[in-house]
Order: sequence, then structure tokens, then C-alpha cells
Amino acid sequence: MDNIAKFCIKHKVTTLMAVIMISIFGVVFTTRLQLALLPDMEAPAALVMCYYNGATPTDMEELVTRPLESAIMSVPGVEGVQSSSADGMSQVQITYVEGTNLDIAATKLREQFDRITLPDGATDPIIVNINIGDLMPSAMIALQGDDLASVQALAEDTVAPALERIDGVAQVTISGGVTQQVAVEVDATRAAGLGLSNSYIAQMLAAENLLYPGGDLQHGTQTLTVTTDAKFESVEDVAGMILPLPTGGAVRLSEVADVRLETEAPDSVAKTDGSACVVLQVSKQSGANEVATADAVVEAMSSLQARNGAVVYTVLYTASDYINMAVNAAVQNIEMGVVLAAVVVFLFLRRFGATATIAVSMPVCILTVFVLMNVFHLTLNMMSLGGIAMGVGMIVDNSIVVLENIYRYSAEGHGRLESCVEGTKEVFTSLTASTLTTVAVFLPLGLTGGMAGMLFDDFCLTISFLILASLVIAVTLVPLLCYLLLNEKRVRQQAERRAERQAKQLAAGKVGLGGWLTQRYTALLGFFVQHLVVSMGISVALVALFIAACMSTKMVLMPEMDQGMVQVSISTPTGSEVEDTAAVADRVVDLAMENVPELESIYHLSQPETSSVNLVLSDKEKRDRSSQDIAQLMRELVRDIAGCEISVSASDMTALMGSGADISVDITGNDYDTLVMIARDLAAQIEQLPDAVDVSTSIAKEVDQVTITMNREAASQYGLTAASVGAAVRSELSGSTATTVTLNNKELDVVVRGDGRSAASLDALRSMAVPSAFGGTVPLSTVAHVDVVRAPQSIARVNQSRQISVTGGTISGDTTAITAQVNEILDGYALPDGYTAQISGAYEDMMESFGDLLLALVVAMGLVYFVLASQFESFVMPVIVMMILPVAFSGALFALPLTGRDLSMISLVALIMLAGTVVNSSIILVDYIRQRRERGESREDAILHACPLRVRPVLMTTLTTILALVPMAMGAAEGAAEMMSDMSITMISGMVISTIITLLFTPVYYSAIDNLTNLFRWRPKKKQPPAPPPAEPPAESSVGETAPTAVE
Repeated sequence: MDNIAKFCIKHKVTTLMAVIMISIFGVVFTTRLQLALLPDMEAPAALVMCYYNGATPTDMEELVTRPLESAIMSVPGVEGVQSSSADGMSQVQITYVEGTNLDIAATKLREQFDRITLPDGATDPIIVNINIGDLMPSAMIALQGDDLASVQALAEDTVAPALERIDGVAQVTISGGVTQQVAVEVDATRAAGLGLSNSYIAQMLAAENLLYPGGDLQHGTQTLTVTTDAKFESVEDVAGMILPLPTGGAVRLSEVADVRLETEAPDSVAKTDGSACVVLQVSKQSGANEVATADAVVEAMSSLQARNGAVVYTVLYTASDYINMAVNAAVQNIEMGVVLAAVVVFLFLRRFGATATIAVSMPVCILTVFVLMNVFHLTLNMMSLGGIAMGVGMIVDNSIVVLENIYRYSAEGHGRLESCVEGTKEVFTSLTASTLTTVAVFLPLGLTGGMAGMLFDDFCLTISFLILASLVIAVTLVPLLCYLLLNEKRVRQQAERRAERQAKQLAAGKVGLGGWLTQRYTALLGFFVQHLVVSMGISVALVALFIAACMSTKMVLMPEMDQGMVQVSISTPTGSEVEDTAAVADRVVDLAMENVPELESIYHLSQPETSSVNLVLSDKEKRDRSSQDIAQLMRELVRDIAGCEISVSASDMTALMGSGADISVDITGNDYDTLVMIARDLAAQIEQLPDAVDVSTSIAKEVDQVTITMNREAASQYGLTAASVGAAVRSELSGSTATTVTLNNKELDVVVRGDGRSAASLDALRSMAVPSAFGGTVPLSTVAHVDVVRAPQSIARVNQSRQISVTGGTISGDTTAITAQVNEILDGYALPDGYTAQISGAYEDMMESFGDLLLALVVAMGLVYFVLASQFESFVMPVIVMMILPVAFSGALFALPLTGRDLSMISLVALIMLAGTVVNSSIILVDYIRQRRERGESREDAILHACPLRVRPVLMTTLTTILALVPMAMGAAEGAAEMMSDMSITMISGMVISTIITLLFTPVYYSAIDNLTNLFRWRPKKKQPPAPPPAEPPAESSVGETAPTAVE
């Protein structure tokens, strides 16, 4: 391994061709890498649905939901279940442990479901596998037009099929339109007089509207197919159908019913910028390229519009816009980082050849990373590109060390080949150890489980690839380029002239600025070394000061990110029609359009009882207010809208990652009424907190509902059963689909229903005529009791226990502070026996992620100690080097309150990175001090001689890393770049403070621990050999004494 440089120089064509091939492959693979906003965050889950018509929520819970939950919990890999029991429907959401194979889990679920017994009439459970990472739409398109029915038909027949044919599109969901149907509205009086019922009419329609194959016949020499074609072809055909009467004779359907083509009542309303529209949500296939899919959707819509003038559309949202913005910002940061690092190298080395060597090595390292990313199937996302941007300043460190050592050898008079080979060989071992020290901190971070592990896995891999590639480039390409570009004669001449100039300055008693700074540094260093107690006290005081300054910093899961979107969620009273909800949404839209000049577009999708209004803001640089400011303005504006519950939130990374609310309290117990009482009490108290907003509970609203209870004895006298009575009521009130008819190549439902008289009032329903099995009719009240009762709409359960949640948001976003206040409320609230209330939501997610990252930090520090102990062959030397970490960590966090930032997962990751980077400067000093002591110098002399000579390499490596981080720290780009800004600021603060402390206090730590070691060390008395004469320090080259052996 020591002859790598020599091999590369002897085979320079092979080496250069390998570099060129890697660069070409890197460029090619860069274009093939998929673009994404975040890494692939696998969160396996499944949805189980079961239907049981006629069952109340309580019946569904007892008869269906509980047996399903018991079966589900027996399946390996299930992490938790949440269920909701509503009228006639049970829905269970399953969360699996990370890495679960959904197909295998679904098979095991079916096996367990086969062993349980559900009530007769309940459907078989339906299993739908879902991955939370694929739930967000890739694009949203609004189709517009004057006639919504025509727009709906266009969406269903033309646009949606065209989009679903695009490679990568999984499905297209259509919302907001209206559909048509053929309505058969039966006149109850005339039908009853003729002995006709709705069910009989529906049966006759189905029987008369058919296409029935009859077989084959011989026609001469031909065999012909016989088909009975009795399909309805128009509304007139339906109205003219002849109905046989039970008593004899026949009438046409139009004589007992009103038959017409009508538009169905919409189940949702969509509007964009105040105009009604049909919204298409396009979802991508799992593993598909989201950017390519979204761009293909936009291109397909443009093609459709060109071919069909009826297609008028607006692109509401595409994932590609936001992803491209984030990726472009990261690429710009990388480019600026490369340029700034090259400038720093030139300012220190002042040689174009050396700067060119560094400038070439950086792009080659980055292109090598792109090759490895393709091999490991990584995507170009915010985290992977962030890893490259964070590491740009680090990749030059190894090359600088090799480059300076080669120039030092050349300045001492060695030949060009010998300088390149021996200069690289001398630092190879220490370079490897230093690189492993840095890479070691990313191993535990990449192996962290949970959300933190999924989020930072790509980050750790890319930055590790980058640093390892920099080591390979430093010991292969850099020596070769130096061999080709190095002018050893000129280097020696410059070194001689500098030595002469310094000698003349010393003789004249003059010193330059650099000499003056060196004298001041040496004097201050001497004071600290001679007054260890004072120095250690100052060091401890600095740590205490930094920690005290950070006490006011609030903790958040993720830093705020301005995604340029604000969402207003509306909940109207139970039973509200879609028109009522849409009217409230229209009021919100009007308020936003009047008061938010930053608005670029606005759209809403309304359904019965719920609506979501989305405000799309202009680019960040074009507005003065953040999305959080606008969200707070909207909260104040909608506060006066009565009769509904409205919550406002700015879209951020926390919401994108599926984290819970800032305030979330889960109350668990058995009795539903007791849970309701506790939830309302706690919600009332939490709502009084100054920082709490939008506090609500998950209590299912109780509504008045009509319950028909059979009088079985009375019903049996008329030959009626519960099924026949229920079918008659459903047909009268809701109608039933009898058949379908094809009009204008579009299949429409034929719906048979009553004329609406029975739905006019409760008495009218009781008087509804129910056809008897023996002929004639009987009032419903004769065979059943019709009563009004109050019942919850749904019953929620979590992990097989009933649960109600109290949730809300915060104005400040300080999850930790609001959680402390909520805990005070919980501590003062006396819960009944058997009931629990615990914090969940964003705070629980944050604590879990912080715990994982803190464990990763401890493991990273252990790995760093292991690498240093192996390098120094000492248990004490790593302790000296790592004593810089407390100051570095506290100093890094010190920048957060100064810049108005919060402590988040991103900040903790920066601390983990610092554990592997800031120790390198300490290694440079400690190792060189040790070398000079081995030459016979005293401890104080070794410190005062070694440290000034190591200032330049320490400053060079630090400045290249810091300046490469400056573009990201500024965080001028919108959205994702803001998240990496927190990491950059933490890193810069930690490196600046740790570098200053390293140069001043690492010698103090060395002296203090050396004293302790000597104090407790037992040595046998023996005659000491005479000390060797002190060795002359190596001559300072034109680039300064910069050849540390241990780190570089």
C-alpha cells in the first residue's frame, strides 16, 4: 500500500485513463439517477375494511372490529393497530415494523381471518397494502369548463385513461365533478293502487334490459350466433317499458313513474380561484421516478389540449417543481462550495499548479460518488445532495496534506519523483486513520432505526463515499498531478529566497503581520501552559457559558421550512351537505384573496362535513412574509366564521414526514362516556394555554338517527321479514340501482326510488306503504317501531382499547414548552381507575428521534476513541484529543439562539459530524508535540515549538470546510435548503469555536493529563540514559511547516 503513489506515477496513462473513465461514468450516471425530495422512507402499513349493512357503530365494534383486531395482533411484525367502527363499516389500520414484507404479511392476515367467525351478512375482510411514502400525489390537475357534467365525462373518458397509460402512474383519482343517471321516481299512490312496489319495478327493469346469448344455428353452410338483444338505448325506451300487473293487465312505466335523465347530487365540490372544476390527483407507482412521472403528466396534458380544444386545465401542484427547486439549490451550494474551497487553497499556497491539482481532485471525488450512488441505488434527493454539499470542504483536507508534504520534500532538495512518492508514503497511514475517524461517526447514524435512520441513511452513505473517495484521490491522482506539474527547481529557489528574507528581517529586528501574530499566539499559549488551573477554569467556564446561552433554545423535530403553501381545514356540523361546506370554503377563499397579496393561486376540495382550502404562495424571494406569518393571519381572519371548526397550518417538513400534532394527548379506557368526559375536561383546560391553537378532540359527534326496530310477530302475519322491510325502506328513501343503460357511449345507472313523500317527515315514514307478501300494502308502523335516537358516528380504538385524543397546534411551534404545560395539567387531573392519559404526537416522535440520535452520538464517540487509540497505541492520547468535544458541542449549539434557530434532528446530526471532524486539528497538535518530545524537548518547549508550526494546516483545513458550508448556511433558497441551513450553521459554529479552543487549550489538556499520568504512574528505579541532543526542527518550506504525521 505504501507504493501506491509510485505505481500511479509509473503507470500515469493507466491512472489518468481510470480517472477519465470514472469521470465519464459519473456524468452518465448522474443523468440516470432518480430525483426525489426525500429518501425512500419505507413505512409499511395496511388497511383492513369490512362491511356489515345495518349494524350500528357499537354492533360493528363488538361483532366485527374486535375479532379482526385479535386476529391481526397474532400476525408477526404488527407494531400497532388503530380502528374505527361506524355504521355498517369497520376499518382497521395496521402499522408494521420496519422492513416487513407486505405481501407475506397480507397472506398471514388472510390465514388468521379464515379462522375467525364473523356474523352472517358481513363481507369478507378486504386487505389493502399501503406505503406511507407513496401516499402523496405526484401531480394535481384542475379541469375547467361551463358544464361540470361534460367536464366529468371528459375526465373519465379521455384525460384519466391517457394519464394512467403513462409509465410510472399508478392511478388517477377524480374529484369534484358530477355524474348523470336515469331516475325512475315512482308515484307511490298510483303504484300502490296497481299493486306495484319499487322492488318489483326494479326487478322488471333488470329483466327487460339484457343481452342474452342464445347459442348457434346453421344457415346454409354458415354457423351463426344467436343473441337476444333487449338493451335499452334511450330514456324513452326505459319510460316505455311495459309492466305486467300482479292482478292482470299491463301498464307502461311512464304511467306510474316519472322517468328522466338527471344530474346526481355531487359528493364533492372542487374550485380553483373561485371557479368550479374537476380535480385529478395523480399517484405514482412505488419506486417510480417522481420527477419524471410529474413532468410526463404535464406534458401529456399539454398534448391532450393540443388535440382536443375542450381540455382546459390548470396545474395545481406537481412534485417535480418542489423537487427540482430543492435539487437545484443543493447543486448550486455544491458548486459554490467547490469554488470557495479552491480560493482558500490558492490564497494559502499561492501556486496555480497546486490549486489546479486541488481543483481537479474535488470534481473527480464528486463524480466518483455519483457512480457509487448508482451502484447502491440511491436517489438524488435533498439528503444525499446535502451530504455531498456538507463534505465538499472536507474532501480537500487529504489532498492538501499530501500536496504540502510533497512540496516540503521538494523544498528540502529531493527529486521530483522522490518528493511525490516519499511525501505521499510518509502520511499515508495517518491519512487513513484520519479518514476512518471521520467516516466512523456516520456508521452509527446510518444504522439508526426509526424516522431518523430512514431520513439520514442516504446522507451518511453519500458523505462516507465522498470522504473515502477523497482518500483514494489524495494518494493516487494528487501525487501524479504533482509529478506532472511540480517544478522542483523553482520550489527550492522560492524556499531559499524566503529563508534569506526571514533572516534579514530578524537581523533588522522587523517582523511582518504573520510574525507579530505568531509572537502574540506563542505568548498567550505560554501563559496558558504555565497556569493550568486558570486555563482549565476558563475552558470549563466557556462550556458553561455556551450551555447557559442554549437553555432558551426550543426543541423541535424538524426546522421550519417555507414550502410556499398554507392549508385551511374546515369541519362543519354533522349532517352538513356538501353545498354547505363549500359555502364556508368560499368565504375562506374570499378572505384569502382580499388579504393575502402573496397569493399565486387557491383551490379547495369540499365534501360533506369537511373541506380543505389550499393557498399556493409566490416564491419566497418575491414576498416579505413567511408562510407561517400568512398562516397566523388566516387564523385571525377565519376566527369570526361561525358554525364550523377551522384550523390553519403552513405546510412544512414535519407534516410531509407524517409527524403528529404539536399537542396530542391520548386517553385510553373502556367506558366510552367516561372517555368523553375526560377528553372534554382536558380539552377545555388545554385550550386556555396562551400558545395553544385549534384544540379539538376525536370524540365522535353524536347525531340523531332514525332506528327501525322490527315487530317480528306483526311482520310475520303479513309475510314480511326484516330483509324485505329494510329493502323497501332503502328503495323508497335512497333508491336502488336496477340496471344500467348506455347513452352516447356512456353507461348510466337506472335508479328506482320513491317520490320523496316518505322522506318528508317522521310521520310520513311511519305511514310508508310496505308491500305485503300476500298482496296489498301495510303501513311501516304496523310491522316496526320507528324511533329517533342519539348515537356516536364512530368508535375509535388503538391497540385493542377504546381511545379518544385531544389534539391542537401551537402559535410559536415550541413543542417542548407546550408539552411541559400539558404535563402540568395531566399531573393535576385525577383520572378514574383503569384510565390513562399520555402525551403522543410530535413530541413523542421528537423524543424518539432524539433518543436514537443521542445513542448514535455516544456510539460515534466510542468509535472515534477506538480509531485514535489504535493509531496512537495509547489509551490516554485519545482522551487528550477528545477533550475538545464538550467545547465543540456546546459552542456549536451556541449559534442556534444567536441566529434564531431551534434545536432539531438536523442540529443533532451536525453534532455527530463534529465528533469526527473537530478532533483532526487536535490530532495535528498532539501528535507533533509528542514527536518533538521524543526528540528530547521538554513538554513546554515542545508545545511552544510545535503549535505555531501547525497553525497554517489547521486553518487551511478548517477554512476550506467552513467556506464550503457558507452557501448552505445562508439558506437563501426556498423549502428544502432551509433544513440543511441549520446543519451548516451548527457545523460552522462548532468548527470556528473548536479551532480556536484547539489552538489554545488542547496543549493545556495535554499538559493536565500528562501531569495526572505522571502522578499515578509507577516506575521502577533505574539508571536513566543520557538524553539525546535536541534535533533541529525541519526547515520551513515555502508553504510553511505543514506535515503532521498523525492526522494528515
